[in-house]
Formats: sequence, structure tokens, C-alpha cells
Amino acid sequence: MTERSQSDRIADLLSRLGITGHQLKNAKLGPGVVGRNSSIAWAFEVVMLGGVIASAILHSIPMLGLSLAGAIVVAIVIALSNVYFGNKNPAAALLEGAQFLEYQHMQMAAKGVPVIESSAPPIPQPPTLTQGLDSESGRPELEE
Repeated sequence: MTERSQSDRIADLLSRLGITGHQLKNAKLGPGVVGRNSSIAWAFEVVMLGGVIASAILHSIPMLGLSLAGAIVVAIVIALSNVYFGNKNPAAALLEGAQFLEYQHMQMAAKGVPVIESSAPPIPQPPTLTQGLDSESGRPELEE
């Protein structure tokens, strides 16, 4: 009788659990703090799944218990922290970068707060490179 490879056994276990590689590829998380926390949670859950698979192969009940308990604790803690942060800071939880700044500007405009204009002079454009090289130094020529 032929021995099945480790990857075949893992693929068989995942298929029995109803998890396909196609499902894992299509997981998409939003930007913001919640999206980043969820990405971290996914990474921890994959590690815990590895622990469950390894404990099943090694027939280690304590390792199985620790892996399952860790997976449950990570899922609950991340979910609760996302809900708590989302209730306290809904914009920061869902938006990131320029979206967050645009949202803040819209909130300020709705409240009637004037836009703060900078009193500093505009920054001039930096010199750009031309096609040729300076004949004396061999460096690229700069346009002013």
C-alpha cells in the first residue's frame, strides 16, 4: 500500500472541513484599523490551523486543545476589539489615509469650520532632467 504525502493529507483534511484554496484566495478585507486587525487575526488563525493539523498528525491531545483554545481566543479578542474600536472611532475603523482626511474635511465643512489656508509661499518645482549630459562633468543637465 502506498503512503500518501503530507500535502495530500492536508488537502484532504481541508476538503473534509469544507475549506478550499479558492475560498482563501478571495478573502478581501477593507482598509482602516479593522481591516488591518482582521489581517492579523487571519494570520493567527492560519497558525492555529497548522497547530490543529500537526496535533492531529502527531496524535497530541494537549497540542490540539491549545491550538483550538488559541484560535477561539484570537477570534473573540480581535472581534471584540474591532467592535469596541469601531464604536469609539467609526471613521478610523473603516477609512484609511486620504479617505480618512477627506471625511474629516467633510465633517468640518458640515459644521461650518473654515478651511485653514497655508500662509507659507508655495514650494517651487524641482529642476527636471533633460535628455543630454553636461559636457564638462558628464552629469545630466538640469532645467531650471
